[in-house]
Amino acid sequence: MISLGLPRIPQRGRIFSSVFIDTFGWGLFAPLAFLYFSYNTGLSFSAIGSAVSAGTLAALPTALLAGWLVDRFSPKAVLVSSNLVTALGYGLYPFASEWTLIAVATFLVMAGDRLYWASWPVIVVDLASGRKLDATYAAVGTIKNFTVATGALASSGLTVVLGHGAADLVLALNVVTSLVAAVLLAGVRIPATRPGPEPGATEEEQENPRRPAPGWRDAFTDHAFTGFCFFFMLLTFAWALPSTILPAYSVEIMELPDWTPALFLGINSVAIMLAQMPVTARVSHVPRQRLIVRSGLIFVVVFTGLYLVTEVPATTAIVVLVPVMLTFTLGEMISLPAANALVASSAPAAIRGRYMSLFQLSWAVSGLFIPLLAGFVLDRGALWVCAAFGGIALLAAIGIQATAYRIAPADRPGPTPRGAKPGTPRPDHPSDQAASLDPGPSESTRPVSTKDVT
Repeated sequence: MISLGLPRIPQRGRIFSSVFIDTFGWGLFAPLAFLYFSYNTGLSFSAIGSAVSAGTLAALPTALLAGWLVDRFSPKAVLVSSNLVTALGYGLYPFASEWTLIAVATFLVMAGDRLYWASWPVIVVDLASGRKLDATYAAVGTIKNFTVATGALASSGLTVVLGHGAADLVLALNVVTSLVAAVLLAGVRIPATRPGPEPGATEEEQENPRRPAPGWRDAFTDHAFTGFCFFFMLLTFAWALPSTILPAYSVEIMELPDWTPALFLGINSVAIMLAQMPVTARVSHVPRQRLIVRSGLIFVVVFTGLYLVTEVPATTAIVVLVPVMLTFTLGEMISLPAANALVASSAPAAIRGRYMSLFQLSWAVSGLFIPLLAGFVLDRGALWVCAAFGGIALLAAIGIQATAYRIAPADRPGPTPRGAKPGTPRPDHPSDQAASLDPGPSESTRPVSTKDVT
């Protein structure tokens, strides 16, 4: 496989080809997904929307099930299953002629998505370590942006040529690409790893472990981690800017031309495609926690700038919004690979799937509340919009600063402070100081302080 600057991980040809094929198919169908039911049923948009929302909400708990499945079986098995479940869901679309079937088909598609995001980041940990984790997550984000964009363009071309008939064709292609991706992933060889002994365990305890296997209780009682997940969930509210907030904000509040939302969304997507991997490499010496905190502060600056441009003429506002959008994109690019790598490398190996599924719930939970908040503040004007989302970003940055540095090492003992029990994480764990180093394959379970999606 041609390098293309992709990180050197085992079997990268199969790994990255599966991402490329899978997301290209999704990009083909995504622009027509909602309209497809309108084309093929007599239901109103309100009925279709409620069915899709019901299916999406019903699939939310599968994120936790996915984490258990990853730990019980393997991330590869769950990742392959995610493609098969997604293909089955899309395969039901042509037969979804009533509300219940639309909800069921949507449930299967979203359940496949939950399985995917609980397993994909974990499988990367089995293949990469150190800062190569960040680079791999960055590469996936780049590929996804490129293939979704090219898939959407191809879908537009087919729609121009075939009209409504293109919907059935791109749906079939989407199902096929999901199945091909599953076949590619099934052939990936993942090194067999077994969790090591508990940090600080005595020799007798290592030989005769009596402690129950770690489970959900361990994940939920890791207060530093759950706190980080909560504040990162708040940070994901800012990701609504290009697709949810800015279209209505720019056209309705700023009274800019109707084509401006597409321009800014395009700037965001193209910038990620071109710069994600170089930016991730450039900040590889910065602790991951610090990068995530900085992204929150960047989003505060972005929403402040968004409010200030409402006071300038339309032409000037369009020009000024370009660097504002690029600044927002920089915040995305420095934080998402860092956050995924921080969680994946810090989670105990035996329950890494549970940890990752809890982290991925950040996106699912915020996705339920963003439309409600956006609708409420957009009705009240620019100040409300920018104060609400900027304030949430600031709160997220403060919370992440307080929690992310306390996330304990994964399955590795460290120097024990005088008077502390063996295995107790040090409160001043300098994980941020280790971030500038790539420990190499021999330290793949050590968190080097430091999604995606999408």
